[in-house]
Amino acid sequence: MNLPQTTIDLLHHLASRPGHDEVKADFRQLLVTEFGVELGALDFERRVPEVRGRLDALIGPTVFEAKSDLDREWQDVERRMPDYLADRQREEKEHFVGIASDGHKWAVFELNADKLLVLKRTVLDPERGESFLAWLDGAVALRSSLAPAPLTIRAELGEDSVAYHRVDAQLHSLWEKLKSNAVVLLKRQLWADLLKLVYGREVESDQLWFQHTFLVIVAKCIALAVMRLNEDDPQRLLSGEAFNAAGIQGAVESDFFDWVTAAPDGEALVRRT
Repeated sequence: MNLPQTTIDLLHHLASRPGHDEVKADFRQLLVTEFGVELGALDFERRVPEVRGRLDALIGPTVFEAKSDLDREWQDVERRMPDYLADRQREEKEHFVGIASDGHKWAVFELNADKLLVLKRTVLDPERGESFLAWLDGAVALRSSLAPAPLTIRAELGEDSVAYHRVDAQLHSLWEKLKSNAVVLLKRQLWADLLKLVYGREVESDQLWFQHTFLVIVAKCIALAVMRLNEDDPQRLLSGEAFNAAGIQGAVESDFFDWVTAAPDGEALVRRT
C-alpha cells in the first residue's frame, strides 16, 4: 500500500503535535480520506451532561479525546475518560474503548470493573505511516472487511494488537481460576507435549498458551461469521457442534483451547470476541 501524499502530509502534521483543535481536525480528515468514514458517522463535540463534559469525537464504539500534550494532560484523561466510557456503555449497552492523543502520542483505554486500563500506547512515526494506520484501524475498528495482508493481520490480531491486549488480562485471570481443574490441566499438558514434539524442545509458556487460545477462538468466530451461522453458545461454537448441526463436517472441531468455557467468565469472553 502506497499512501497518497495528502495522507503522508497529514501524518507529518499530526506527529508535530499541532494542538487540541488541529489534532481533532486532522483526526477527522484522516478518518474521512483514508478510511472512508462518512461525516454523518462522526459525532464531534458531543455533550455529556451526566459527567459535565463534552466528547471531542464519537466514532462507533470509540471515544476520542484530543490533547495538546498527552504527557502533560494525562491526569485529565485519567479523570475524564472513565466517566465518558461509563456514560456511553450505560446508554448504548455495549463495550466502548477510548483513545487519547496529541497527534504524536496515542493511548487506547477500556473500563474493567469501573477501573480505567491502558490497553496500548503507540507513537506516530510518519515514516511508518502504513503501520500506524493499521494500528489505528484495529484500535477503532473502522472497516467491516480487511485485506488479509501480513501487516494487517499482525496489527489486528498479533500479540501487540489492541484486540489481544483487551483479552490478555482476562485470560490470565481465567487461568488462575482454572489451572487446578484436572481436565483443563490435561489439555494444557497435551498442547505442551505436541509443541515439544514439533520443535524438539520445551517452548510452552503461559503467554504462548494464551496467544494460541485467543487466535483459535478468533478463527472459529471468523468461520462462524463466514458461514453466516447464528450461535450464542460458546461451548457449541468451540466444540464444532454449531457447524455439525448445519451439516458442515470437519471444519471446526473440539481442541485444547475450549478450556476457557469451563468458567462463566470464559464464556462471556468468547461472546465478546
